[in-house]
Amino acid sequence: MNTRSIRAAFVALTLLGGALASTSLTPVVAAEVTVGQLTISGAFARATLPNAPVAGGFLTIVNAGGEADRLIAASTPVAGESQLHEMKMEGDVMKMAQLPDGIEVPAGATVTLAPGGLHLMFMQLKEPLVEGTKVPVTLTFEKAGTVEIELDVGGIAAKEPAMDHSMQSDHGGDAQHDHAAHMAMDTSGMGDEEAIAAMQKAMFDKPESPLTMGPIVIAGDYAVSAWAQDGTGGRALLRKTDKGWAIHLCSGDALKDAAQLVDLGVPDAEAQQIAEGVAAAEANVDPALLKQFSAFDGVMMVDESVM
Repeated sequence: MNTRSIRAAFVALTLLGGALASTSLTPVVAAEVTVGQLTISGAFARATLPNAPVAGGFLTIVNAGGEADRLIAASTPVAGESQLHEMKMEGDVMKMAQLPDGIEVPAGATVTLAPGGLHLMFMQLKEPLVEGTKVPVTLTFEKAGTVEIELDVGGIAAKEPAMDHSMQSDHGGDAQHDHAAHMAMDTSGMGDEEAIAAMQKAMFDKPESPLTMGPIVIAGDYAVSAWAQDGTGGRALLRKTDKGWAIHLCSGDALKDAAQLVDLGVPDAEAQQIAEGVAAAEANVDPALLKQFSAFDGVMMVDESVM
């Protein structure tokens, strides 16, 4: 994957998702695994929507040895491809890049793979990651060799391994709230515009960082939706699949231009309808909000198979 410059407000797109319904959760504690002088702990992933194309994996590596090692590969049966990635801020822009040389683990040091930084990237997901389950992963180190671990799947915005949700049994209100939050992500029975807004809200909206949805324009099986969050924003190009609406890519003003939509794979007629629809829908949008819709830097591919 080439390095892509993307606005920080939408970085979560490659790593976040949500299950459509909650599952019965059992106590899970991320187990420590040792290979050579390395100890791996705190391994977890985040739940994904059924049609999410990617997911992230996170863990901590402690090197108790006297020489450096390097994580050079990862694989899992739930994804067609796995890569080692890094996210980092450069000014006000978040950059995400594959690390073809792997991740160094210095002697006597601790290296943490966490949201917003170093991480495992699982691409071409074959099945959704469901909260409360485990994902088998094989890690390969340059010196220590290969080791099998399991990632505990937490919620859509998990920052650490999943905890024992059964401890909430004495607080029925909390459990009912969690269940309702998951059920609210089910888009069955909704109209297309409502389903698109619900999907994006479920994936990205947070109490401390609310997602503002802008106009959603639909033409046939294609759609463009605008969004704003944390002072920035962009537009998403979506297509309706047999599993529902899915995001193909994200960009800025390119997604309101018919010619550029055609270049991105949208048929001529639908591209023209979308361009005209976006222009009409955004004509009365507040200029400050419109500026946020145009703020997305470049193009970020989310799922090539959608188009």
